[in-house]
Formats: sequence, C-alpha cells, structure tokens
Amino acid sequence: MKIKKAFLFLFLFCILFNLSYSEDLPTIRINISNEPPTLDWNLATDSTSFQIINNIMGGLTRINNENKIEANLAKSWEIDQSGKKITIKIKKVYWNDGEELIAQHFVDSWERLLNPETAADYAYFLYDIKNAKEYNLGKISDFNLVGVKALDSKTLEIILTGRKSYFVSLLSFMSTFPIRKDVIKKYNEKWIEAENIVTLGNYSLARWENHNFILLEPRNISKPKIMLIMNNNPTSTLAMFENGKLDIVDGSGIPLLEIPYLKKAGVLKTMPSFRNNYIGFNVNKPPFDDKMTRMIFARVINKRIFTQILHTVRPTNFWPPNTIPPIYRDNHYLWYEDSIQIGNMYLDSIGYENRKTFPNVKLLYPESGNNRIIAEILQNIWYETLGIMVEIEGLEWKIYLSSLDNDRPHMFRGSWIADYPHAHNFMNLFTCNSGNNETGWCNEEYDKLIKFASENYNTEESQNLYEQADEILFMEHPIIPLFYSDQIYLQSERIDNAGFTSMGIIDFNKIILKESKN
Repeated sequence: MKIKKAFLFLFLFCILFNLSYSEDLPTIRINISNEPPTLDWNLATDSTSFQIINNIMGGLTRINNENKIEANLAKSWEIDQSGKKITIKIKKVYWNDGEELIAQHFVDSWERLLNPETAADYAYFLYDIKNAKEYNLGKISDFNLVGVKALDSKTLEIILTGRKSYFVSLLSFMSTFPIRKDVIKKYNEKWIEAENIVTLGNYSLARWENHNFILLEPRNISKPKIMLIMNNNPTSTLAMFENGKLDIVDGSGIPLLEIPYLKKAGVLKTMPSFRNNYIGFNVNKPPFDDKMTRMIFARVINKRIFTQILHTVRPTNFWPPNTIPPIYRDNHYLWYEDSIQIGNMYLDSIGYENRKTFPNVKLLYPESGNNRIIAEILQNIWYETLGIMVEIEGLEWKIYLSSLDNDRPHMFRGSWIADYPHAHNFMNLFTCNSGNNETGWCNEEYDKLIKFASENYNTEESQNLYEQADEILFMEHPIIPLFYSDQIYLQSERIDNAGFTSMGIIDFNKIILKESKN
C-alpha cells in the first residue's frame, strides 16, 4: 500500500494533542470526526455520542451480530397474553463505583427522559408506554400514572398502550439506559465528565480532552484501551492510518477521491448497514411550505449521480432501507425525466418567471466527511435545472445540531442509522410528536398507519401499512431520500475485525489485537 508523505503533519499532530504512541501500550486508535455533543444518554441524539455511550453503558437488551434481540442487563422478560404487560428480571450487575444495578435506576432514567423540563428529543421513544406521551406533553404531572414501576429491586414492570412488536428491541437503545440519579444530583451538568461519570458498560470513560481525544479503559483488563482521536480532515486521517497511527477509520475519515484506489488495493472494507441519507425541508418556512415546490426540488434530482461520485451508495426514493424488516421492495423511478419541464412551468405559473425573485433559500449541512461535496452536487443540480441558486453552509457538528433545534433552515442534510433493526425506527421518525422530526411536517393519516403497523404482529400486513405510510411520505415530500449507504472503513493489520454493527456502531469489546490472541 502506498504511504503518503505526511510525517511532518503527524509529528506536529502528536505534539499538539499530546498523544502517546508507545508500542508497549495495548491501545487501539480510532478516528471520530467530531466532538461528541454530549455523553448524557437521555439527551444524546447523534451517532458520535452513541458510539461512545454504547460502549460505556448498556440497555436491558442488545442486538447481536445476526441483528436479533438478546438479553443484556435483563436476565429475562415475560410478555402477557394481551401483549401489553412486560415483566423484566434484571441481572446482578454493578456500576463501576461498586453500587448494584436496580430496577429503580431504569424508572429514574425514563422519568427523566419523559420529563418535559428535560426536553429530550428521544422522549417519544417511550410513547408506547401507558401515559408516557401524556406526561411528556404536560397533560398529566404525576409520573406514578405512567406505566412503568419497580416491583422490587430486580423486577421492572412495563404497561404498554397496545401490542408493540418491536418494543423489546427498543430497550437496546441508549435513551432507555439506566441512570444514577444520585450522581446527577451531586454533579449537575458536570456528571458526564470523566472524573464524575458512573457507568456499567464494558468500558469506562478515563479521559476526555475537548477537540482532541477521548480515552476509554476496559473493565476487563485483558481487553485493550480505546483512544478516539477527533479529526474531521479526511486527508490527514488517511495519512495517519497509512503511517500506523490509526487502527480503524470509518467512512467519514476516507477522502472521496481515494475510494477507487483503496477499493482496487483491496484495503477498503464494507458491510451492510441500516442507513439512509436525505435532505429535509422546513415545511413551515416559505417557499417549502408549498408541497409542489418541495416536489419539484426533489424530482429534478437524478440520484444516479451519487453512485457515480460516491461509489459505495445506492440511490433510492424510499425511506426505510429495503434490507430492514419488515419492508422488502425493489427501487424504481429514481428520476422523472419530465420533472425539469414540469418544475419550470410550475415556478413560472406562481410568479417566478424571473428566478431572481425566488426567495433566498439555504441548505445547511454538518462540516465533516463528504457532506460538502453532496451539498455542492445538489446546489449545481438545482441551478442547472431550475435556475435557482441555493446557498449552502457547513457547520461544526454540535452547532449544526443546535441550529436544527433553534434556528431551522429552509433545508438541511440529514442521515438516519437504525437505533434498532426494525422499519418502525425509520417510519416513526416523521410522526407529529417525534422529537427528531426536524421538518415540522405532521400528517395524521401517516401517524395512524404507523400506529396500526406497530401493533400488527402479522409481518405481511405490517409491511403493507408501512408501505402505505411511505407512499404518503413520498407524495408529501417533507424529505428527499437520497441514497442508502453501506458502512465503509479501513482497519489496520493489528486487528482482525473492526467490530462494526449494522447500526454503524463499533462494539469495542469485540475488537481483538492480533498479538493478544491466544
């Protein structure tokens, strides 16, 4: 493999970030493009934070390598005949400060997640629990009315609003992880700092140097340490990898122009993932409060260009990946050839014959990986087909997320990786009360279809309902699905398997240094 001449950069990088690369330290070095916005698992919403939280914490269940649900902190669970009551027995597990995990730690977490004052985007994840939605929306103030309680120190009882085929899978996601209320009360917002945080995962947070690196130490001393190095420059990230200073590089750290070379050299690795990439519209801000205008912007895009330029993606008009259960379909109509003519005629008809009078619109994107290239592709397409110049702006990850909540632009670049392997996780994203629905779009018929699909244990009937909902999403165009993307990554010769899951997360506990193998 060709080694690029980046030794000077690496020397300065190591001095600046004070990183030790001593060969006698059993440390695996992995790039992360951005500073995690928060390690508070009730509040985190992004994959960077989840990558760390998933390894320092854990849920009642987890998803195994076959994308099947299995027990984690739960010892067992029982669902009654109605499908509405779930009784969970909890394993004897200890937090890293020596305190035993109890059922109340889950109740405390879910109360905090649902409390309106917390303003958690993922609160809607628990709306399947009796009165959870009402409590979160402030319609009731007594959490004792919510359908979750600790029957004893090791037994958790959950009462649902109806049969939910995916609910046990949902308990593998970070927002549902238990908390230590006493630790949060003692340290307030500083409870997630390395010297204060208390966790119970396979790894512990040892050190967090802002905009520099995060060091995780294993609870099992036979496992290596993990150093997560923050670097949002793909060129320098690849140089570090080629010079042996990184062991795992995910897709955000791989320069687009290097992908063909890396594929040809047999270095680029891929694995399927449940991930879709999209453009979201702010449907409450003109001109995209007009459904027809949204449709025009969506349908003039010949999405095949993304395969030509990005190499490892599959263009789509659908929202849930067609590999995720229970939706299985063939893609069709990736581009409507008459859309350009129809679009221009429509814009003329509503008073924009002179395109300079069209409102100034902005597309916001996170400044990392290949997002700028994607934004520029779309900017060129809209100008060449419609004569409209869209302003594009990239922001640092944390600021980008804040902008979506507080100053939502006309359009934004988004992607969604499954939190658990079920179509409901994608379809539920754009319901009216979803905290992660940044479009402002709300459709009651869509919400009803999602609800009925989630309660239906017949796979074929459930699939049909989700597909009907997806058709509404397609016709209303609150988003433009762009392409499915596989997980691409590089791994050094020091390790056998990078530990990626279909949810795009690395399980650090499954990474084994070759030299440490028996």
